[in-house]
Amino acid sequence: VNKNLVYMVAIDHNKSQYKHSDFSQFSIKSWKYWCKKNNADLHIVTKHKEEYGFPIWNKLDVCEVGKDYEKIAIVDCDTMVKWDAPNIFEQIDTGIYGVNDAANLRWVYDSVNNYGDEFFPGFKMNLEKYINAGVVYLDNSSLSVYEKLRDFYFKNKEELNNWSKGGGKEQTLFNFILQTNDYDVKLLPPIWNLVSMHKTELFSYNWQDGDDTTPFFIKYGYVWHFTGFEIEKRFNMMRDTWRLTESKYA
Repeated sequence: VNKNLVYMVAIDHNKSQYKHSDFSQFSIKSWKYWCKKNNADLHIVTKHKEEYGFPIWNKLDVCEVGKDYEKIAIVDCDTMVKWDAPNIFEQIDTGIYGVNDAANLRWVYDSVNNYGDEFFPGFKMNLEKYINAGVVYLDNSSLSVYEKLRDFYFKNKEELNNWSKGGGKEQTLFNFILQTNDYDVKLLPPIWNLVSMHKTELFSYNWQDGDDTTPFFIKYGYVWHFTGFEIEKRFNMMRDTWRLTESKYA
């Protein structure tokens, strides 16, 4: 019996403009390989629960699915894990581990202010501990954060389902729940969740390195997060990445 879990939501839903299964197939292939190699279970949610307004909220059920595991990773279906990435479960202890999301500070600032004014008036978010919710690693004792976020969702369901002020869905609320409940948030280096790779030129390669045209993100990152740009580009980028690296996952 495996003691660690990777949990992913990959739902095709009529509220989404694009079929997630088009690009999530590459995510799933990479995580399947990594989980088998590192003796972890992979749980993929493909059916939407009608009690949730949007597919992303199905993520909150990890508090039930993960309750018998020692350590859990919650990953979005627009991520791919490098074939030889180390076993992160051996590197984390207690607490909640993530990568500081500073890819778009204006977006973060607006999101924190909008959600904060509405639901957490007077609470000052520590932006240095604000983490991207698309890749989160934690131990069993910290799993309750998703239970608290789920309770929060159902308590404010109508408002959240009709939210029109921008600032994403669950990420900022997740961070508010983390910080207002004093969870132990530990920052990981960006290689464990490379977001907005186009902004940091990680899709480029070292043109001085002879014939090696391997993009920087593949060379130096462990988890590649294809986000922060137009969603219609995501399929091509993930497909091309898979074509470039597929032989390594064999």
